Amino acid sequence: MVFLFLLVGCPVALYAMGGSPIPDRIPSWEEVHTTLMRQDTDQSVFLATMFLICWGAWCLFIVTVCAEAINYLAGRSRPTVPRTVLPLQHLVRDLVATATLTFSAAASLATSTSASAAAHTHAATEIHNASVPELGSHHQSSPRQDTPPKDPTEPEWTPLLADEPPAQPKPDQAAWQTHVVKRGDTLWDLARRTYGSGDQYPEIFKNSRAIDQPDGLPALTDPDILHPGQRIRLPRPSAPHDAATPSRTTPPNTAAPSAPPGQDKPNGSPAPTLPRSTSDESTAAQVPSPVVAPPADHSATPPRPTPHDRDDPHSPLAISLPSGSRIGLGLAGALSVAVAATRLHRRRRRPLNTDPGSYGSTTEPPLPAPVLKSRQAHMSTYADQGALTPSDPELVRENLLAAEPDHLVTGTRDGQAVTISLPGLALGLSGDGAHAAARAITTELLSKSRRYRAEIVIPRTDAQALFPGADITGLAAALEGLVLTPSLNEGIEHLEAELLHRNRLRQMAELPDVPALRIDDPAEPLPTVLLVATAPAHDAATMYNSATVHALTTLGRRYSIGALLLGAWAAGTSLDLASDGTVTDANGPDAGQFTRARLFHLTADDAADMLQTIQAAAGIEAHVPAPTVSTGTPAPESAISLIPPPRPFTEDHQAPARLQVLGPVLLHAADRPITSGLRTCAKQLLAYLALHPKGVTRDQTVGALWPDLTPESAVMQFNTATTNIRKVLRAATGLTEPKYILHTAGHYRIDPDLIDVDLWQLTTTLMDAERATDDTERINALTPVSDLYIGGFASGLEYEWADAHREYLRRVVVDALGHLVQLTQEEQPDRALATLERAITHDPYSEPLYRDVMHLQARLSRPDAVRRTYQLLASRLDEIEADPNEDTHQLMATLSRPKPCVQDIGGSTD
Repeated sequence: MVFLFLLVGCPVALYAMGGSPIPDRIPSWEEVHTTLMRQDTDQSVFLATMFLICWGAWCLFIVTVCAEAINYLAGRSRPTVPRTVLPLQHLVRDLVATATLTFSAAASLATSTSASAAAHTHAATEIHNASVPELGSHHQSSPRQDTPPKDPTEPEWTPLLADEPPAQPKPDQAAWQTHVVKRGDTLWDLARRTYGSGDQYPEIFKNSRAIDQPDGLPALTDPDILHPGQRIRLPRPSAPHDAATPSRTTPPNTAAPSAPPGQDKPNGSPAPTLPRSTSDESTAAQVPSPVVAPPADHSATPPRPTPHDRDDPHSPLAISLPSGSRIGLGLAGALSVAVAATRLHRRRRRPLNTDPGSYGSTTEPPLPAPVLKSRQAHMSTYADQGALTPSDPELVRENLLAAEPDHLVTGTRDGQAVTISLPGLALGLSGDGAHAAARAITTELLSKSRRYRAEIVIPRTDAQALFPGADITGLAAALEGLVLTPSLNEGIEHLEAELLHRNRLRQMAELPDVPALRIDDPAEPLPTVLLVATAPAHDAATMYNSATVHALTTLGRRYSIGALLLGAWAAGTSLDLASDGTVTDANGPDAGQFTRARLFHLTADDAADMLQTIQAAAGIEAHVPAPTVSTGTPAPESAISLIPPPRPFTEDHQAPARLQVLGPVLLHAADRPITSGLRTCAKQLLAYLALHPKGVTRDQTVGALWPDLTPESAVMQFNTATTNIRKVLRAATGLTEPKYILHTAGHYRIDPDLIDVDLWQLTTTLMDAERATDDTERINALTPVSDLYIGGFASGLEYEWADAHREYLRRVVVDALGHLVQLTQEEQPDRALATLERAITHDPYSEPLYRDVMHLQARLSRPDAVRRTYQLLASRLDEIEADPNEDTHQLMATLSRPKPCVQDIGGSTD
C-alpha cells in the first residue's frame, strides 16, 4: 500500500491541490521579477515552491524505482549514487523487492492452482508431457516410475520467486535466471542439473562474468573458484517441447548416450567420472573462503588424471614423491622456476674451459632429486595441455610478472583443490602430520618470497623445528622475504609495526585495503605476510600473545596478514592431521572446507633439498655435500663417452634419412622435413637412441622414457614408438625393406647406414679437434661447430637425462667456441668477435663471454661498443635479478676510456 500510494497517490494529490506543474506559458522576465520582489502576503510563492519541490522529489522517486527494478530483474547490485540519495534508494529497493516478491508469490499460487485443476481434467500421460515443475513450491506431483530419485547429496535448489519462468517461454527467448551460490556448489554440478551434462559449464561461466556481485564479494573471473553468496546466471528450465534447453526433470545420464566403462564418448572425449559435492547451508561473513573448485581444465571435458599422481586418480593437482612427500602443482611450478634461475646463475659465473680434452667439465653440485622430480611433473603439464614447453629464461621472465600470492592450494578433496585465503588466515595445525603440512605451505611461500611478494615471519626455534636439515640462517640472508625473530614476541611486534605502517599508507591514500594500495602504487613493497609459529597457550602468561595474534588475523584480511600456527587454535580454524596429511578433525569457521581433505605435506629431507635450490635461485649457492644416493641419471661429465660417432662421415655418403636432435626432434627424408605422422613417443625414443649409438636395452629405455607407466603399458608404448618410426620412414624414403631401428643381442639402436644424426656429426667434429696436432688443424675442426649446433638437445623433452645432456652439450659448445676465439683473436680479431657473438646466442648470461667481447672491441678501438656490450649484459642479467660482477664493471670502465695521444719531440703523434 505504501508503495502504491507513493507511486500513484502522490501525483494525484499534488495535482488536485496545486494543478499541473507544467505552466501553460513561459512567463516573461518582468513578471518573474515583479513576483519575486513584491511581498508574499498570500503565501502563493511559498506554496508554488513547495509544490515544485514535491513534484521534483516524486520524479526522483520514479527514476530510482525504474533503476532499482531494472537492476533487480537483471541480477545486478545497486549502482553508486550520491550520499544524499542513499536513504531514498534504500527505501525504493525494499519497496521494489517487497512488491516483486508479493506479485511473484501470487503468480506462483495461481500457477500451482491451475496446474492442480488441470490434473483432474487430463490424462496422466498428458500431464507428464505438459506440466512444468514449480520452482517456488514445496509440493510437486509424484514422478514417473522410470524417473530416478533425487540424490540426497545434491545441493538444494532455491532460485528467487521473481525469477520463475513463464508457463510457455518462447523458443527463441534467452531465458536466464539468477542463482545464489551456496557452499558446495560448482559450475560442473550446476550445469549437470540444468543442461543435463556438466560439459556445458563454460556456457554458464560466459554468461555470468558480467554480473555485478554483492558488496564484499569478488567478481566471477575463474570457473574453478566460486564463493558462497556470488550470483550466477543459469538457464531457466524449459518445457519438454523446447529442445533448446533440457528440463531439470531429465536425468543427467539421458542427455547423451552413455559410453561403457573404460570407453570414450562418441565425440572422442573420455567419459567424466566426478564425485558429487555436498551442500552446506551455512553462511560466511564478509568474503567467504572459496569452495571446492570444479575441474581445473577449462575445456569441454574434465581433466585426465596425470601419471605422476597414480595414488589419487581423482586429483591431477597432487604430485607424489618417492620419499612419501605429496606436494601441489603450485610448489612444483615454483621449484621449476628455481631450477631455471639456478642454471642461469651458474651459467653467468662459469669460466670458459679451452682444453679440448675436457670441454664442458664442471664442478657444480647436482640438483637434488626431489626438486628434479617436481620440475619434471610441472613441465609435463605443458605437454598435457598441448602447449610449448618454456625455456629457462622464459620461465624466469614469466615469474617476474607474478603478483603477490593471496591464495594458496593446500591440498585436495575428492580430487579437487582446497584453497585457502592468506589475508586474514587463522589456521592451526595439530596432530602427527601438522609439521609436514606446515612445512609444505611455508616452503611454497618461501619460493615466492623474492621481489617483496611474500614475507614469512617465523621464530628461530620454530624454523629449526620445521626445517631441521636446512641452513635456515643462510636462507634468510639470501631471501629478503624470510624474517627470523628470536621469539614469538618479536614476531608479533614485527607484524604490529607492519600493520601500523600499512594503515598509515591506506589512510593517506584514502583507499580501503592493501590490494587497492598495490594497484594505486605498484612500486610500494606490500608483500603478503604470514606468521608461522607455535600457537600460544591459553594461560595467563601468554594470554596477551594469544589475543594479539587473534586481533592481527581479524584485521589481516584488509592488510594482507595471516597466521599459520602449530597447535590447536581455538580463535580460528583448527585441523587435526594424520601422518599422511588427512584431516581427521576440523573445528572453526572454515572447518567445512577441510572436511575429508588431504593436505600436502613434505618430509624434512625433501624440504631441505628444496630450500637449497630456492637459495641457489637467488644467486647464492649453499655449500652442501653431493648426495651419495644415485638418481639413476648418468653424470653429465660422462655424456661425451655415451655418444661416440659410430663411423666417420664422408662427403660421398648420403643416408636416405636424417635425424635432427639439436633443437626440436625432427626427421628428414629427401632433404625435406617429415612434418606429419611421427608420434610424440617416437620422438622421445629417437632422442634417447641418439644418445646411445651402440645400443640400449628395452628395459633401460622404458625406465628412462616412461617410468610412471606399468611394465605392460611401457612395453606397449615402446613397441608403438618403434612401429611408428619404421612406418613413417618407409613411407617417406620409399624403402620398405630396412628396419631403421636395429635389434641385435637384446639392444636397440639407430641404423647408422640409413639415418644420419646431427648430434653424431657434432661429436665427430669435437673429437677431431681433440685429436688435432696443431692450431691450424684445430681451427679447421672447430669452425663447423657453430653451424652444427643450432639449438639445445631435444628441446621440448623434459626428462632428467635430457636436461643433463642438454646442459652438458651447451657447455661443450660454448667452451669449443671460446677455444676457437682464443686461436683466432690475434690474427683474425673480426672473425673471433663474430664467433663470440654466436656463442652469446647460445649462452646469453655468461659474463666471461661478454668480457672477451669487450677486450676484442677495445683492441679494435671501439670504446662505444664496449659500453654497449656492458649495457647489454646488464639488461640480460636484470632478467634473472642479477647485476654484473664488480670486476666486469671495472673492466668496462677501463676499456671504454679513450686512449691518450702520445706526441714525440718532433711534433708528430703516435
